[in-house]
Amino acid sequence: MKKLPYLLVVGAVTLAACGSGSGAVAATVNGEDLTVGQIEALLDTGGATVSKDQFAQFLGFQIQWLIAEAAAKSDFGLEPTDDEITAEADRIFNEVSADGETRADFLSSRGFTEQFLRNYARQSLLQTEIGDLYMADTPEPTQEEIDAQRDSSTSVCVSHILVDTEQEAEDVMTRLDDGEDFATLATELSTDTGSAAAGGDLGCGAPGQYVESFSEAVKVAPIGEVYDQIVESTFGFHVILVTDRTVPTDEEATQLFKDDAVATQMQDWFLAAVEASDVTVNEEYGTWDSASLSVVAPAS
Repeated sequence: MKKLPYLLVVGAVTLAACGSGSGAVAATVNGEDLTVGQIEALLDTGGATVSKDQFAQFLGFQIQWLIAEAAAKSDFGLEPTDDEITAEADRIFNEVSADGETRADFLSSRGFTEQFLRNYARQSLLQTEIGDLYMADTPEPTQEEIDAQRDSSTSVCVSHILVDTEQEAEDVMTRLDDGEDFATLATELSTDTGSAAAGGDLGCGAPGQYVESFSEAVKVAPIGEVYDQIVESTFGFHVILVTDRTVPTDEEATQLFKDDAVATQMQDWFLAAVEASDVTVNEEYGTWDSASLSVVAPAS
């Protein structure tokens, strides 16, 4: 949430009719009514009438937020103060806004209001506080779990030249020893036509995405030098060049493991809160889809 995944992609409001007046009830969440006016107050329309899709999107946000707020208060006793919300909204603006961008421009260019930002800030605070509570109760991982996390979080950047026979691979190694360029040979000789077009480059990612023999090789191959072992797989024979590799330390792997555990607990907590909630959306404004946690706008 800190990076505002959807806050940055909310577009300008489009012209369209949206239905009843601002006092009409758009949805009811656990007995609490959300009016059309409350949702419209989240959007900077620039004088235009909000579209059905845009209204449904923001109605969905607010339904999620009401569910989270109620569960955070009942389950953890959490209820951010106005001062805390103000400080968090300021932090979000300072972190996300462009250099020299005013608060008004920041809001209007993204199609939302200060009220939306404050509502979002409240959620950000709750997420942080709940995460901290779960983190405090998360046990330290075993060394086996740390090692597994390290393996899954390791990133390796690798190129290869794939040929059909071991003799062909040995010939490639000889040509490389004689000073020929790896990328040029990959383009000329590799039977992996996809990577051959990029000079043998397979990109960067987890070693586990590759077949076992290749995966084990890229974990230990020297960086920046052609691996001195020809690697056989079900695809053929590989000549390998690792250009970069990032391996988490024990401390980093431990934190990644705990972060994943906390994220899972928080997701489970929120989904349980959604499941336990009673949500009704006025059909004029759409229908609540608990699977996608969104409001589906009515057909035009």
